[in-house]
Amino acid sequence: MKKLVLSAILTFYANADNLKSILDYTLTHNDLSVAKDINIKKPLLESESIKKDNFPKIYIGGAYQRYNPRPLGRPGDIYNGYAKISFNIYDGGSKKNKIEAKNFEFKSLKFESKSYKKQLQFNVVNLYFNIKSLKASLFALEKAKEYLTAELKRVENLFEVGAVTEDDVKKIEASLFNTIYQIDNIKYQISNLKKNLNLTVGKKVENLGDSTILPPVNITSDTLDTIKSLQAKSKAIEYSAKALNSVYLPQIDISDTYSLSGYDRYDRTHPKGDDDENQLSLSINMLLFDGDSVKKQKEAILIQKLSLQKQINYYKKEQNKNIKLAFLNIETIKTQITSAKKSLEAANKAFEIISNRYHSGEVTVVDYLDALSVKTNTLAQYKMALYNLQVAYATYYLYTNHEIKEYVK
Repeated sequence: MKKLVLSAILTFYANADNLKSILDYTLTHNDLSVAKDINIKKPLLESESIKKDNFPKIYIGGAYQRYNPRPLGRPGDIYNGYAKISFNIYDGGSKKNKIEAKNFEFKSLKFESKSYKKQLQFNVVNLYFNIKSLKASLFALEKAKEYLTAELKRVENLFEVGAVTEDDVKKIEASLFNTIYQIDNIKYQISNLKKNLNLTVGKKVENLGDSTILPPVNITSDTLDTIKSLQAKSKAIEYSAKALNSVYLPQIDISDTYSLSGYDRYDRTHPKGDDDENQLSLSINMLLFDGDSVKKQKEAILIQKLSLQKQINYYKKEQNKNIKLAFLNIETIKTQITSAKKSLEAANKAFEIISNRYHSGEVTVVDYLDALSVKTNTLAQYKMALYNLQVAYATYYLYTNHEIKEYVK
């Protein structure tokens, strides 16, 4: 029997998913995470498109007309074709600024993706340890159910011989069914959190292995990726505004067009033979007045930059506040763990004493049930505090902009 139990335990842990492997899987399979990685490519492709626009452009074309019957004084067939090459020598710096804007858009989206992934890691950690905490509460209630089931059977036997009153039986029975109710409620909560975990991870997580998060030691704070994303977005807006200024600078283009034309079924005014022509042109254009239209466009764009700067200032203050609160939360939970441990030790001892006195008839069933309730609650409370500390560590790493999975053991 012992071998079977040991084999079952070993099989459970062999098939269990530890937190590190869950986080690694999530980052590569969560649909929203993958979507953000795909979206990063957009400004890079747009930047490449703008760069390609610097190459010379080559055009070809042609036309053919046929009149039947041939009109008087006109040829019956007319044909022409051309080849043209054009090149923008100078555009006032428009393309250069647009490319810079796209590069900063790329950086913004990259930081946005990194921020999402770190938040995603925290969400998984939070769900993971919340499930662990609920399972600890479930374990405590299951133990209480075992005590109450055994005690109910004992007092029912005593009631049959008149050794206890029906009131004693009903009190234990009520406590037992209340415990069963709580067990069912926690099982539902666990099931609900598991479904959320499965959705977040991108697969069904069957068993949760044992994992811990290393406590933060000498951790330096880095600017949040959310803030870095906004800063890059602000620079992109700045270069987009600069690109608009190009319209007030000279626009220089050069082109060369070679044309070929001829006639069939000709007359005297349209003699037989092909005519060709080569046209080289250089054009310079510059906007002198537009009623401040572009200026207003630029102002509208720069308004966004001002708005982003205010957001950046707020989020920096918020990050500093959250780091301080996260550290304070860690210290508070550590104190709670110490208190909960002492409370659990006292509750276990008190239950042992009261249980013995109850079975010897020195105290009432109410005293026994109260002691069992305290024992159950303190056990759940102690375990919950331990798991809360793990989440508190993860929160600190999140707000100091570190990869949580790097500190999972």
